[in-house]
Amino acid sequence: MFRKKKSSKNIKKRKRYIIFVFVVFFLVVFRSTVNSGVELLSYIVFPVQRKIYKIGNYIKETKEAVIKYRKILQENRDLKNEQIKYDMLVYYNQRISEENTRLRKILEIKEEKKLKVRVAKVIFRNHNNLYVRFYIDLGKKDGIKRNMIVLSEETLIGKVGRVYENYSIVDMITSENINVSSITESQMLGLIKGSNEEDGTLYFEANTFQNNIIVGEKVYTSGISEIYPKGLYIGRVSEVDEDDSELFRSIKVKNDIDVLNMNEVLILMQDEEQREKNEKN
Repeated sequence: MFRKKKSSKNIKKRKRYIIFVFVVFFLVVFRSTVNSGVELLSYIVFPVQRKIYKIGNYIKETKEAVIKYRKILQENRDLKNEQIKYDMLVYYNQRISEENTRLRKILEIKEEKKLKVRVAKVIFRNHNNLYVRFYIDLGKKDGIKRNMIVLSEETLIGKVGRVYENYSIVDMITSENINVSSITESQMLGLIKGSNEEDGTLYFEANTFQNNIIVGEKVYTSGISEIYPKGLYIGRVSEVDEDDSELFRSIKVKNDIDVLNMNEVLILMQDEEQREKNEKN
């Protein structure tokens, strides 16, 4: 009985030994085969892995490039916005400086000439008839009346033609339907007539045939009028027709007004008596 048990134990030990030897043998024999299989598998899989890796890198780099590009674009937009703001600030500062210079000059004229005037802003002009009329921002509520004189600095530009509650229309002396009694520096009386020409040329028609008017001579209002007071500057003689055989000479007069850049004008305020006279005319 004892011998049977002992022999069964020996048999189990042998079986375990045989199994161990078999496993070792299998590993030794098939190791090279397994390694070859692994190498083959790596050879097949590696190109795919490399492609996937390249694609991943490409996507990553593209994403980073897009982010950088967007960042650069945003920085450029920010810089442009800052530049635009700066340019606008410079422009408005320049406009304010120019306006202050104009208004200072207007105040100097007002003090020097002892004129009772109102400053009005030009709010509209039609580019098809620059020398006919324009609109100002003062009206009935501001005490503006028909036929009030309008100056551009010291130069006569026209008179108030129509008055509304909040604005008025100024008829310019360069319009062909306007006549102004005038006198030259050499004391030649005549009429200044508008021509409605594109450059705003005025024509002086003398009351006499004396040929003593010269180019460069200044022309003023004569005061022989119910509307225009004496001594308002109109312009300078720019051209005189020298043909003595003609009965009526052509005398051109130009003023110094830059109509396109005329932003403010002076309204010559009148007393009640003068207003009543003007309203009747």
